[in-house]
Amino acid sequence: TDTPTDAPNYDDFLAFMTFASAGALGGCECCDDGECEPSSASAVPPTIRSAVDEHLRKRKLEEPSVFEGSKRLHIRQNRELVKREDGFSIWRLDLPHTGGDPIVEYRNNHRILLVRQLNKASRVLSIGQGIIGSAAEENERKAVNWEEGSAYLLPCLKGVACGWIHKRIDDTDNKKDDNAENDSTTIVRDDDIDDVVLYVLKVSPETLQSMEGKNTDDMSCWVGKSYELFRQCLAKSQPQNGDGQKVKSDDKDATTEGILLSDEESSTMSLIAALA
Repeated sequence: TDTPTDAPNYDDFLAFMTFASAGALGGCECCDDGECEPSSASAVPPTIRSAVDEHLRKRKLEEPSVFEGSKRLHIRQNRELVKREDGFSIWRLDLPHTGGDPIVEYRNNHRILLVRQLNKASRVLSIGQGIIGSAAEENERKAVNWEEGSAYLLPCLKGVACGWIHKRIDDTDNKKDDNAENDSTTIVRDDDIDDVVLYVLKVSPETLQSMEGKNTDDMSCWVGKSYELFRQCLAKSQPQNGDGQKVKSDDKDATTEGILLSDEESSTMSLIAALA
């Protein structure tokens, strides 16, 4: 496929692929330890580059408004660092439902995700495998069963990508019962759908290990609570057999939406977000 002369810059698109490459451009200000490190365009194989060209060409024809102005993809989600201290960091993610590509990170750290705001007319989809925006990736996206006010543990899985996109429920429910009644009272206008707001607490396994045996009284309040919460949740996340040895969980939902924490643990995460 010939490369379009007016194709957008590669870096914006390639940064959201779900593969990592050694020797890429390195980390950025929106991640910890290269969690969302972009892959350099020069390191991309020709077959992948051609696929990107074709995808961008088709998308420009289908959604020309996305490419107006700077001729770049518009990433509408917002990722903001709230606070970082002693190896712990907390981030705020805002996911609007007005289109754009998923927000993507690599799970090189442990993280606890708090769903601060989630409209009843909203649905959050987890990314599939492959190039973000490709037909294969979009077909593999799955809805996550998050609830507003709840927190979820996503243990470290180095090299594995995680990402989410916010959609209206009626945008994802294409297969409906033809005999179902059309209840006009359930119609929600776009202006009435708020952004999905997430708070994500992160720490590396190495940081947690280095803090073993330390007195939490010597830490700031939010760091101490974060340390204790991670220790408690990670210990519970690994089921044990009859011999007391840990075994791996095969729960696929845990790899996409996280492990649901208890009400008490979710309240602690909410308090940490408030203290940070």
